Amino acid sequence: MILRTLLPLLLSLLSFSAQAILITYNNEADFTAIGADQRRYDFEVDSGFPTGSYTAADSLIGEFDGIQFNATTIIPGLAPVSGTQAMSGANGAYSAATLNFTDPTRRITGFGFYGEDLRNQESIRVSADFQSAGIRIFDIRLGAEAELTPIYFGAYDADDTLRSLSIISLDDSGLNRAWYLDDLSLTSTAVPLPASLPLLLGGLVLLGRFISFSSNHH
Repeated sequence: MILRTLLPLLLSLLSFSAQAILITYNNEADFTAIGADQRRYDFEVDSGFPTGSYTAADSLIGEFDGIQFNATTIIPGLAPVSGTQAMSGANGAYSAATLNFTDPTRRITGFGFYGEDLRNQESIRVSADFQSAGIRIFDIRLGAEAELTPIYFGAYDADDTLRSLSIISLDDSGLNRAWYLDDLSLTSTAVPLPASLPLLLGGLVLLGRFISFSSNHH
């Protein structure tokens, strides 16, 4: 009887995920200060990325570090924040890029990057697919900054899992515009070994039997 009571309670606790408040950032220093494990992608050849080209077939990134990049590298005329290369759409600068996080050993909790090639009345739209919260949409705009100023944006939710990012640039009338981004950072946490769950449940079964045995002998 006790085991029947404890087991559903334990399973509900294991499946429960407290939803933290999503935090957004407008500068790289604050995002870096989160303290979670972070990896940074500068899209340079020396880091393992393809040589930038405006011919998409020549610079498609593909799988890299447990991420499926449906995106390309380019060498923009206006130099990116660091180095000479940046990331843009899968079919060129006027198209969307998609990043799918496929590494089973780490859970992505946030992202940050510099959005570039922005002009007035344009935005870089990020659709972030979180496991619990679903799709969250962020529009990155210049605000009071001059045209073509790199704009930093980051988002972080410690208790949710980011499954994918889709990125595109639009003007205020909804038409696709050119864009690129640089210095993508991803926060993550290690995924616990799944073997721990059967061990825990097995321990509970033994505990239940012990409690039942003790109750029957008193």
